[in-house]
Amino acid sequence: MIPAPHDPVLSPADATPTGSGGAIAPPVRGRALRRFLANRMAIVGMLLVLGLVVLAVFAPQIAPHHPNDDIFRGMRGVGPSWDHPMGFDHLSRDLLSRVIFGTRVALLVGLISTVISVLIGVLVGAVAGYFGGWIDEVLSLFTDTLMAFPLIALLIVLAAMLGPSLNTTIVVIGLTVWARYARVVRAEVMSLRERDFITAARALGAFDGRIIWKHVVPNVLTSVIVLASLQVGAIIILESSLSFLGLGVRPPTATWGGILSDGRAFILRYPHIAIFPGLMIVITVLAFNFIGDGLRDALDPHQKLTKGGKP
Repeated sequence: MIPAPHDPVLSPADATPTGSGGAIAPPVRGRALRRFLANRMAIVGMLLVLGLVVLAVFAPQIAPHHPNDDIFRGMRGVGPSWDHPMGFDHLSRDLLSRVIFGTRVALLVGLISTVISVLIGVLVGAVAGYFGGWIDEVLSLFTDTLMAFPLIALLIVLAAMLGPSLNTTIVVIGLTVWARYARVVRAEVMSLRERDFITAARALGAFDGRIIWKHVVPNVLTSVIVLASLQVGAIIILESSLSFLGLGVRPPTATWGGILSDGRAFILRYPHIAIFPGLMIVITVLAFNFIGDGLRDALDPHQKLTKGGKP
């Protein structure tokens, strides 16, 4: 009988035989979910991300004012108050409204760029690891070359060449951060391609493309999901860096990096302009890192054995 290719490899901590049938009880997915829910910091991160998503989706309804309106003339650089909790920026615009709308850009770039990089990285890594030989050498050389460049310098060059915009920022980041996924997937596929279910699929006449898509990729998704959850925060920092340098989203669109750049010239007189978007970046990155740590602990079948604890 051919083993089910989609079933993850179980460690002794995850497989508990019951009776003569050797059934697994409780299911692995149930164990992973309980491990994740038992991680308090992961739950905190999930709640923070959900709150950010609500801010991004309902920004026009939540923000008290339009982010680009300078209707509060004479309030240039005025600090926080009850009516305006984050005060005003250097152009008399309500800072709270701009920070709320900046959440949209941060999450859009973070999530969409992550999806693009995951698709490219998984494809390159799976092909290189499965076929090996000269294909592996060429793709690995290309991946290593990309990783050898300082990432922020490469992003600056590409953004300057293509021109600053939201679409350019998403595409440029997505096309430059996939190398890490490729390395991880390649290493796992190289061990998977010698497994019995891959050999059996070849013996049954399955095409290589079908084997990669149906049997190989599903077995590396655990590592990809964990890495992607950790990468979202890093991509948000990259987007903020590009916007800070004027190579990200064009002003007057509200972005956290752009607001930081606006506050740079007034850091001594109006420090609140830079403090609040900086805090939002820190909170967002920490939230995604908490989720990534929780997913790693929940999905890694060897995590508990390594720590010597109970699953």
